[in-house]
Amino acid sequence: MTPADERAEIESFVDDNRSEVIGLLAGLTDEQARRRLVPSMTSIAAIVKHCTFVEGVWFPVAFD
Repeated sequence: MTPADERAEIESFVDDNRSEVIGLLAGLTDEQARRRLVPSMTSIAAIVKHCTFVEGVWFPVAFD
């Protein structure tokens, strides 16, 4: 696999994950997205924040 192929595969994976997260948010109010329903206190809004961090910080560092 070439580096270009690897990057394309990772970008496709990220696009799929974005679609899934957007699907989780569809139809939710801000309050619902911030509601913590599991013992870890994670919310859908926290998942979005994490994804934003990973795309904005981790990926540029990993690919440079």
